[in-house]
Amino acid sequence: MASAVGVEVEVAAYDPTLGVGTWWNEGTILRAEVWEAPEKTVVISGNPAGLVSLARHLLTLAQDAVPDGSHLDFDTYCGWLEEGSAAIRIEVEKK
Repeated sequence: MASAVGVEVEVAAYDPTLGVGTWWNEGTILRAEVWEAPEKTVVISGNPAGLVSLARHLLTLAQDAVPDGSHLDFDTYCGWLEEGSAAIRIEVEKK
């Protein structure tokens, strides 16, 4: 295994009255594509701010208190995915 480095990412604590909440870093660029060849591949790319923001969203859903089936939807009209990107739904499964 390669050497590990610690990375700190703040997440909002889950609040059942507000639901899942998170935010994007300033300057975020994030893109999602589906390549059909050589095999169907989902490609998520972005600048460092976008990738850290995506990590925050994933870690927010990973909190123990977040209920099964909670999800976050990203699409081009939300303003965070680059135009032409594929929509993304990230959902937690606790089964």
